Amino acid sequence: MKVFVIFCILLGHVSISVSRVEHQRVDFDNKLKQMSREEQCGCNCMQGQPGVNGQPGVHGVPGERGLDGRDGRKGDQGEPGKLGPKGPPGLPGKDGPKGPSGRKGKRGVDGKSGVDGPKGQKGEMGPRGLLGPRGHKGEKGELPNHVAFSVARASKLGPVEQDMTVLFDRVFTNVGEMFDEYTSHFVCKLNGTYMFTTHILGQEDKDAIAWLMVNNKHQLPLHADGRSGYGTGSNTIILTLKLDDHVWLQLSKNSALLNDYSTFSGFLLFSSSVPKEVEDPMEHFYRW
Repeated sequence: MKVFVIFCILLGHVSISVSRVEHQRVDFDNKLKQMSREEQCGCNCMQGQPGVNGQPGVHGVPGERGLDGRDGRKGDQGEPGKLGPKGPPGLPGKDGPKGPSGRKGKRGVDGKSGVDGPKGQKGEMGPRGLLGPRGHKGEKGELPNHVAFSVARASKLGPVEQDMTVLFDRVFTNVGEMFDEYTSHFVCKLNGTYMFTTHILGQEDKDAIAWLMVNNKHQLPLHADGRSGYGTGSNTIILTLKLDDHVWLQLSKNSALLNDYSTFSGFLLFSSSVPKEVEDPMEHFYRW
């Protein structure tokens, strides 16, 4: 039904358009006839009254698009729009230049202790310390039947700035316990005749002069000549000692020893009469 109504409406419009075209054609023919009569009559013919206006013609075909007009004036700035939603994070930028150093921060918590490193090499023996306080009297001991000792030095010594006792830190033998490892003195506890031998090795191109000492007296010299590169010196002595006599090796000023080639040894050849008992075996040493 709707299609029929639309068809009727379109048919009505078409009829009206055809009628308009017919009227316009008739008017155009009448005008042509009148113009022809006027041309035939010449100037003696009179002009008639204007005819009735015809109905508007049908719309023509749209013309071509014209040229673009000029840009208009810039309008006023509009009000700021609302803040849009937050966009996704951008890609990291390149590292900027290094900034100035900041203020020193507070001290942090102490870290855990690290793993213990490897054991270092044994250092050189330090200078001789001060004599300690006198100890308490010990119990009465038995006199040894045999006495023998042999010691060496494990590290360099010197050049020394003054005469000093050579300290021996390697003990090979100490039968009878007469060699004092703290002072490096042989302390006689049994009267008798003893044999001592000593050997020294000097540092390269340095002289080494030493003395075997008995109770602060020079008894036997040793000389290692540095002109031979590593000079050596050896000597032997037999001494008759009594209770509390001290025997040791003393290095002279500006001398220098190398290592464990420097040795000091001694032993008992035979004993004398049994000595009287004394209050302290170190009494003679403390009086020095």
